[in-house]
Amino acid sequence: MTIRTTKRVETLLSNKTINSEKNDYHAYGRTLPGHTPPLFGQQYMFGKAEAVKLTKAIGANYDVASQKRVLKEIHARSSTNQMSKGTVALTRDAAAELNKLATKLGLDLKFTSGQPRPIHPVG
Repeated sequence: MTIRTTKRVETLLSNKTINSEKNDYHAYGRTLPGHTPPLFGQQYMFGKAEAVKLTKAIGANYDVASQKRVLKEIHARSSTNQMSKGTVALTRDAAAELNKLATKLGLDLKFTSGQPRPIHPVG
């Protein structure tokens, strides 16, 4: 169940019709010419317009139980309390939109804004 939810969230976050990639953060390492550089850190940035599209996509594509699981996974990814999390950054308005959906679904989640970018290990 967790793998399927993770795949659903990855699909939603990387969907180009939902997420505008111009404000996302990608940290690549150095490499030799002709080789693809390793990706050290990635963070999706969601503004209000993107959060509205995200909430509509969640509501339209999944049943209520799946919506709750997807929203919990997005909340975990936007939390900076854990080392592997923090891969979703939200603006204040985007957090408000996701909080509306959480309230509608009856979930006790509190989305916040201002997540820092991941630390680039190379410098």
